[in-house]
Amino acid sequence: MKRAALGAVAVLGALLLLELALRAAGYSAPQLYQLDPQLGWSLRAAKHGWRSYHGDRGYAIINAAGFRDGDRTLDKPDPVYRIAVLGDEYSEAAPVALRDTWWWQLEAKLQYCGFRPGKLVEVLNFGVAGYSTAQELVLLQTRVMRYAPDLVLLQVAPDDVIDNSSVLAANKLRPFYFLDAHAVPRIDDSFSSLPEFERGMQTRYRLAAEIGDHIRAFQLVRELARQTFIAPAHAAPAPLGPPSDALHEEAWRVTEALIARINDYARRNGAELRLVVVPPARQAGGEMSYADQRLAALGRRLQVPVVALGADLRSTYYRPSGAWTVEGQRAAAAAVARRLCPATAQAG
Repeated sequence: MKRAALGAVAVLGALLLLELALRAAGYSAPQLYQLDPQLGWSLRAAKHGWRSYHGDRGYAIINAAGFRDGDRTLDKPDPVYRIAVLGDEYSEAAPVALRDTWWWQLEAKLQYCGFRPGKLVEVLNFGVAGYSTAQELVLLQTRVMRYAPDLVLLQVAPDDVIDNSSVLAANKLRPFYFLDAHAVPRIDDSFSSLPEFERGMQTRYRLAAEIGDHIRAFQLVRELARQTFIAPAHAAPAPLGPPSDALHEEAWRVTEALIARINDYARRNGAELRLVVVPPARQAGGEMSYADQRLAALGRRLQVPVVALGADLRSTYYRPSGAWTVEGQRAAAAAVARRLCPATAQAG
């Protein structure tokens, strides 16, 4: 018994030393994601620390509202022109600093070019890694529109098409939409009643996350073991060409219907919509892809401008994880600003 007690004391002492060393080094890696009964998962409000995303490492700051952005007021002051960004990991941009994200840089570029004369441009980011168009629609309806944006930038990637299919998506713990007999999108939010989701929502798991926020040694072990509540990843890369079968065509039809629903909801609430289309790394810098062409055609039908980034990016702007480098973020910001700014300002 005495030997066991001494061993326990030694282990506790070692853990205490490790904890003190990590705190002295400024190490912090709290759990940044949580299960969400409406969205599948979301970012935890007012958290900050180091995080890993598919091999990339970055320091994340989550604001009080639960988004990767600076703190913003819910009420829109006058004379602010407010832009809301919906997107996935390209917009959450976990591996880069806030000031290096494309939407952070976009705010200054639009202010400089006279995007809305007499207005102060404010760009709010609501991007969350791994989100599908379906999740972005739910987010727009439940949270984003409360900020009264004047413009919604919907960042779209070809992988989103796969994630919008309840059959093809790798992660099923999220809301999906299906098309009824009249091609109207109807939500299926039954994921919240799945056993694996209900288990994760139990108090003990939430309590473990809260306790882990204050124990750096636990955070280190969790990060090394890559144990997270959520794996915010897309499914396998989307096919580059036209749909190869009925399932992929249905995924495209659902995606188009969701974008149309986002456009309708935004307009009914006094906001415009524009699409920002991100190419996969293997198509960056090339000719217009099938996704570009199909989304451009959709934009014409909906009278929604489409900003395709394929010609403005290079494969070298992508990390092995698929996320953009700092140079990629900068190139995206410049490309979006060029499309949004008045022609006279661009010429000057």
